[in-house]
Amino acid sequence: MDCLCAIGNGVVGKITEYTVEPFGRLVVRQVGYLILYNKNLQNLRTQVKNLSDARDRVEHQVAEADRRGEIIENEVQEWLKEVALIIKDTEELLKGKCPATGEPNEVLKDEGQANEEPNEVLKDERQGKLKRLHQFCPNPRLRYQLSRKSTKLVEAVDELYKRKDFSSVSYSGRAQEVCLASTEDYEPFDSRISILNKIMGELRSPSADMILVYGVGGVGKTTLVEEVLRQVTKDKLFDDAVMVRDVKVPNLEAIQKEIAEKLGLEVLSNQAISVRANRICERIKNKMTLVILDDVWEKVDLKTLGLPHIPTCKIVLTSRIQKVLSSDKIKQKVFLLGVLGENETWLLFEKKAGDVIKDPTILSIATQVAKKCGGLPVLIIAVASALENSSLPIWEYALTSLHRFDEKEDFTEQAYLGLEWSYTRLNEQLKPLFLLCSTTIQGTLFF
Repeated sequence: MDCLCAIGNGVVGKITEYTVEPFGRLVVRQVGYLILYNKNLQNLRTQVKNLSDARDRVEHQVAEADRRGEIIENEVQEWLKEVALIIKDTEELLKGKCPATGEPNEVLKDEGQANEEPNEVLKDERQGKLKRLHQFCPNPRLRYQLSRKSTKLVEAVDELYKRKDFSSVSYSGRAQEVCLASTEDYEPFDSRISILNKIMGELRSPSADMILVYGVGGVGKTTLVEEVLRQVTKDKLFDDAVMVRDVKVPNLEAIQKEIAEKLGLEVLSNQAISVRANRICERIKNKMTLVILDDVWEKVDLKTLGLPHIPTCKIVLTSRIQKVLSSDKIKQKVFLLGVLGENETWLLFEKKAGDVIKDPTILSIATQVAKKCGGLPVLIIAVASALENSSLPIWEYALTSLHRFDEKEDFTEQAYLGLEWSYTRLNEQLKPLFLLCSTTIQGTLFF
């Protein structure tokens, strides 16, 4: 019998342990939401204030990093978003709204719906209730709801606050090539698309390590290889792709420094060319790399630059003369970029000249002016843009002036004559600006 009593007491004890005690703890916790209402709300305000201060400090670091041109770490950006949301939820709660929906608290909402008084009266009454709520909160149900929600928000706020310290908020990123930001200079004519597709095919194939693009000045070589750079970046064909403009008579040290900077390597002013070449070579050995050297006038010693003939690196060169680029030691493909055909010339001219050429009296002259441009994109754009929205006498004068192009067989001379003529069309305020820009970016705008 004693044994059975002992067993019974043990069972009853266990039942009490698993029912009464948890239930008691649950009751204490729920009642605590009512009793500790003011303390819980004040604790939420304090914790959110601390989190807000921490957010401000991180945002200051982010702003400084932005000014330095650095890239913000993803975890920092996500943390700031989460902080903004939790602070918004807290503000909604303290205003008497539900954080999840932004709607008025159900107690106030129900009371408002049951009342048929005008909206302004309801608004005043609701504000009065909220005022009494935050002072005394005579409504047990609302007191319980707000206290419970504030407790849960405190836990979320505390978790975010613990993550406020970052080893680094940003990192140095390589500056993006300007041409990657816009495609406005590229016109997808069939003649250009054909060559572009062939170049892209060679870049995807191991058959050639060097690609040579040549053609007269102003024919659009730079614009073409800029589109190549956009395509390989978009398609992620290479780990790194860099472009150096205006090579002309090569300054090896300057070219080398630009390549190193665009590859993300540290560039020291007192570093020897050979040392920097070794670092560039070490970098491209481990990553698929494309290097574009634009407007080359003389042979470039690629090995001295740190670009030896290796499988992981492909080179694209542009020049006016094919023999400047040719090499018997490297597998290469050569592409001639010719002038635009008559149809493509007119399409480009029409686009740049604007609606003025829809005037029948101007159209016939415009077609003759377009032909005088010889299919050179740089000349077409310069002349058409200068004549945009011009009157008939100006178009007639332009045609007369452009007759001297007939005396020039060299396309480059024609291009310069066209640029000179379009320069004379500028007003006196714009001429100095034009000269300043052409001096600053010599070689990058037209060739």
